[in-house]
Amino acid sequence: MQWAEVINNPILQDLPFKIELNKFGKLLMSPASNYHGRIQMKIGNKLSQQLPKGKVISECSIKTNDGVKVAGVVLGIK
Repeated sequence: MQWAEVINNPILQDLPFKIELNKFGKLLMSPASNYHGRIQMKIGNKLSQQLPKGKVISECSIKTNDGVKVAGVVLGIK
């Protein structure tokens, strides 16, 4: 699969777990726990406070040579 196929597939939307693609286009899914979500929010809030001009994104998809990976929290700076 290609990432566009994943995000446009109605069956794969609003799932309670993380989706990534490996370098062969195979879907990898791992459950996200409430603990994981709480830690993500804490990290995102700290990043926002320290670098207020940045944009915090949780579950951010990142295209790599090995497929699409999903970072728990990222901070984009203009």
